[in-house]
Amino acid sequence: MVEGALPLQAGDVCNAEAHIASVTNGDAGKIVKVKGHVYRAGKPVIEVVSAFLYRGRFTDYENTFETTEEPDYLVDLPDDAAVGVLQSKEWFEWDDESVPLQAGTALIFRVQSQVTFKDKTSYRDVSVSGDVFVRDQLKRFVKVGSVDFQQDDCQGNPVVAYVQRHGIPQGRLVALANDGYALTTEGSTIFNSPLTNEPYSKISGDFNPIHINPYFSCYASLPGTITHGLWSSAATRKYVENVVAQGHPERVLA
Repeated sequence: MVEGALPLQAGDVCNAEAHIASVTNGDAGKIVKVKGHVYRAGKPVIEVVSAFLYRGRFTDYENTFETTEEPDYLVDLPDDAAVGVLQSKEWFEWDDESVPLQAGTALIFRVQSQVTFKDKTSYRDVSVSGDVFVRDQLKRFVKVGSVDFQQDDCQGNPVVAYVQRHGIPQGRLVALANDGYALTTEGSTIFNSPLTNEPYSKISGDFNPIHINPYFSCYASLPGTITHGLWSSAATRKYVENVVAQGHPERVLA
């Protein structure tokens, strides 16, 4: 669920859009990542990211690319030296020269990176664009600058390297220091997948042969047919609703 969006309700009119976010070559094969959204009244409600692995060895790096929406980075500029370092970057542009950037300012960088690969470790070209914000007294984002970087035959991403080195990512999940806690000591958290996925295929309408055809799954170099991901999701949600939500499924939003 997109942050701040209300769950879908009966009668909602929605449309969906999706695009390929990346095609990369890894040790296990070619990985294609697809990102999509479900929109209601023109605003995103649900975000879906799926990755598909095509097994094999691939060297066609000219056909690979990756688009990454970086997390927001909070960069503090404690002194004039830090301000000077940032202003020396050709990719950084301050919007209002009549109000100069001051030491002690905290900037929020929101950028998107697009790269194409030359080989496994270097890029054919790198493009980074985005905006720079400060927070006003009401904690609202106010745009004060922009980022625009493009370079061919690049060994790394200097914009992302800068914000990672000088900033703190915002909104990322942080693991609990004690590895979490036990919700219950009763019942089993082990789910046994069904011996055949055909009944779930009939109910869900998903007859992808990788779920029901052992010959197809063998052709894909898999040990057997794959249980539907939504079956595993439903089994997990059943446990969460019964244990965490104490039998009140309406408490579970996502």
